[in-house]
Amino acid sequence: MVVATASGCAGRRLPESAADLRPGLSERGLASWYGEEFAGLPTANGEIFRPDAISAAHRTLPLGSVIDVTNERNWRTVRVRVNDRGPFVGGRIVDLSRAAAAAIGSVEDGVVPVTLVVVSVGNGERVRPARNGAEERPGSGWTIQVGSFASEENAIRLRDRLAKASYPDPYLEKAGGLTRVKFGAFRSRLEAEKALGTLSELGLAGIAVPRD
Repeated sequence: MVVATASGCAGRRLPESAADLRPGLSERGLASWYGEEFAGLPTANGEIFRPDAISAAHRTLPLGSVIDVTNERNWRTVRVRVNDRGPFVGGRIVDLSRAAAAAIGSVEDGVVPVTLVVVSVGNGERVRPARNGAEERPGSGWTIQVGSFASEENAIRLRDRLAKASYPDPYLEKAGGLTRVKFGAFRSRLEAEKALGTLSELGLAGIAVPRD
């Protein structure tokens, strides 16, 4: 499918179903970056975000996927692993860590047009620190994340909007200094993605993530 991106150019979109993903598929759109304001906070896969490490956030690619991101202004490429979710801004397809943005020369520009190519498809698993510092396996089931807010008041407002629209079990989840808004407990990613598709009726977007 071809869509218009915020940069005014035509962009390809990756399939949202993990079953349809494969190495070599590409996507075009805008890339932004995030840095110190999120340092030390947990990413979607349970790792702690480090702006000085090479990583990326993508809305739909399974966590653990590896992608090549090329800055179309200078054709520099960086290879990154997806360990977080985002960006939640229209037209943007990937959020890079500051280190990854520096590798393609996009820190000063902030937002640049990019081509993204899938190198490998991740298994979507999460990790979480155990008491002894080791990593534990993720929990089972899936949920939908609709947003992440610095303001708890804004998160509550969105949760209540989802409840009013009869979305199942909307709830808040604290993550460092942020409040995530989620709903539902689905047995499979496929079930979660079906529910995800209905958010557009409210003018919202979301992502399917594993639920502890």
